[in-house]
Amino acid sequence: MIGNDNYRYVPKLLNAAFDAQAITGSLKSVGYQVFAYFNLDEKGFKQALRDFRLQVEGGDEVVFFFAGHGVQIGAANYLLPIDVRGGSEDQVKDEAIQLQRILDDLQEKRAKFSLAIVDACRDNPFKGAGRAIGGRGLAPTTAATGQMIMFSAGNGQQALDKLGEQDRERNGLFTRVLVREMTKPGVTVDRVLRNVRNEVVSLAKSVGHEQTPALYDQAVEIFISNSKVFRLVILKTMVCLL
Repeated sequence: MIGNDNYRYVPKLLNAAFDAQAITGSLKSVGYQVFAYFNLDEKGFKQALRDFRLQVEGGDEVVFFFAGHGVQIGAANYLLPIDVRGGSEDQVKDEAIQLQRILDDLQEKRAKFSLAIVDACRDNPFKGAGRAIGGRGLAPTTAATGQMIMFSAGNGQQALDKLGEQDRERNGLFTRVLVREMTKPGVTVDRVLRNVRNEVVSLAKSVGHEQTPALYDQAVEIFISNSKVFRLVILKTMVCLL
């Protein structure tokens, strides 16, 4: 788990730690092995990913979860460390972590099954400084064989933190639904994710908002969510992939 709240040069985030704690507790309760990190700068972020890669072995079943600031540049999505400055698109590409690189690493390690979940998107973290880097939304992606990828909102959509002013939940909409669904026994991963998508769509519509989590599925085997222990890393901050 990587929880990045304390961004230095872009807006800080408020509920990342709460979401991280909720996901971590749920996964540990069903026997998952979790590696957790918080407020990583570029150097620490990249080192955590290197350490994670060393933990993955051929035939493993792996979950990768990221929520935090990020941007879409061109057709690629970049995850932001807390010390990203973003003076230009080239600088962001140098300092941030490309999501596809993580997916490619898992494929190269011959993981039997990989699930990547990205909780996005809020506002452009760079817009306050007058920098035209990215825009709202998450670039569509493709899953390699044996991979499933889920984004908390579709292209150009905003992921909700709250269902109105009276909503006292500490977690964002997507995360709170995911936590509830992932701990139900005897449910396949694809069904868990589709249940999450359906519930998020319904709850968002109840407050006049459109949020449809995007799911990309190339998994070749059915996997039961709580049947065995994953090698698991969750990267958890509140995300804006633009």
